Amino acid sequence: MRTLLRATNWVGDVAMSLPAFRALRSSFRGDHLAVLARPWVADLYRLLPEVDEVLVEDPRGAHAGAEGRKRLAAELKAKSFDRALLFPESFGTAWTAFQAGIPERIGWAADARSVLLSRALPPRLHRGRHQVWKHLLLADAAGAALPERPDASWNIGKAERDAGLAALLAASWNQTPFVAAHVASFGDAAKRWDLGLFADAFDRLADERRLSVVLLGSAGEAAVNAEAAAWTKRARVVDLSGKSSLPEALGVLSHAALFVGNDSGLAHLAGAAGTPSVVVFGPTDPDATRPWDGPRADGNPARIAIARRRTACAPCRFDVCPIDHRCLAVLDIDTVLAAAASVL
Repeated sequence: MRTLLRATNWVGDVAMSLPAFRALRSSFRGDHLAVLARPWVADLYRLLPEVDEVLVEDPRGAHAGAEGRKRLAAELKAKSFDRALLFPESFGTAWTAFQAGIPERIGWAADARSVLLSRALPPRLHRGRHQVWKHLLLADAAGAALPERPDASWNIGKAERDAGLAALLAASWNQTPFVAAHVASFGDAAKRWDLGLFADAFDRLADERRLSVVLLGSAGEAAVNAEAAAWTKRARVVDLSGKSSLPEALGVLSHAALFVGNDSGLAHLAGAAGTPSVVVFGPTDPDATRPWDGPRADGNPARIAIARRRTACAPCRFDVCPIDHRCLAVLDIDTVLAAAASVL
């Protein structure tokens, strides 16, 4: 059996889909499992031993526009897949699998695409549950045996650890214990805690725990990181924005004493890496999208704390707050530092 897994598009979902990938591999050991992923997450999937092949869908290059989508469908058709599991809910992913002539197409009934699927799962099955189960239910629909206790831990290899260390040293890290931080949140400003408060928290962590700070993020988040670094007065700051790939960031996280950041993909990678983590939540729902804190394959406890102050309007899941951003405005430094103490 040749199975195509149309991957999720975002970093956090890569981590949250790990239990589903593991269920598929353990249930179908002889199958060929190929992942179709966007360029920005493809390198993460290449690290997974559960995956036999990684294909790249490039919506800004070879697969842009109507002609590009036709090209992608033709490329997939030539691979002769027997079935496709579509983790995203978009119409376009179902259309591509349909045009590729893949006989079995399993996905969620959303975006008016049910007619393109051979099996469309009703969204009510995953409502009110963590996203990990949303992905696992697709594996279940394909016939995979589901784990009693999903494992979303990431076994970080020596190559990634060494690459993370090299990125740190290249940025003049002084080899002292550090907190890895993600203070930006690409494309979703409503998730961002105040940069000045982040800076004050970094200074307190430097004073009380002798931790320096390593700022992670994409090149597009460099300006936000620079502003946070400018606010930080006593903690030593190393800025890696745009200077590390996602596999290298995994390696960096494996060396960190602590992670502190907004609800973002890097927070999920930190949790998967086993780094003690504090994740700030405002407009999003930690019951659905927190880094998974279930049992880990290495036997170590998941050390993840959610920093949150409940407000009547949250979770709203808005990208931009239409009022006063109160869900994060009321979150104080002491709450975040108490969360850090609980995981350290």
